Amino acid sequence: MSAKAILALLKLRKAQQEEAKGTLATANAVLRREQQRAARVRRELGDAHLSDETMAAWTASVARRAALVADLEAARALTERLEMDVTAKQASWARARRAERSLERVVERHELAQEQAALAADQRALDDRTVAEFAARARRRAELEGGTP
Repeated sequence: MSAKAILALLKLRKAQQEEAKGTLATANAVLRREQQRAARVRRELGDAHLSDETMAAWTASVARRAALVADLEAARALTERLEMDVTAKQASWARARRAERSLERVVERHELAQEQAALAADQRALDDRTVAEFAARARRRAELEGGTP
């Protein structure tokens, strides 16, 4: 796989991870809003009380309590569904992040291999130069000592 292809795939994985992260943030915000609404309804439900003064007041209080209970149940059901949705989006984001990180590691290994190959080539060039210099000195010494190369 070429470096360009890996980098392009990494860019795609990063975009997928960012999209999953945004979706997760939105789901979390909706969940928090519904949890706050459920808490408000629970408080109001606790504050509602039956009045013994008149039958009309008692009937109104019962009706309000019933409406609040229904609202609370709806909020609980929605909160439960949103919690499941957040869990699914969290899992999706985690998968996208793992895929991105896997590609990042491939890119890192590729860059390390290229760097090691360049260092090895430099070392071979230095070794070749050292051998050539050593051979040249040996020829000069042989010529100076009276022999022919």
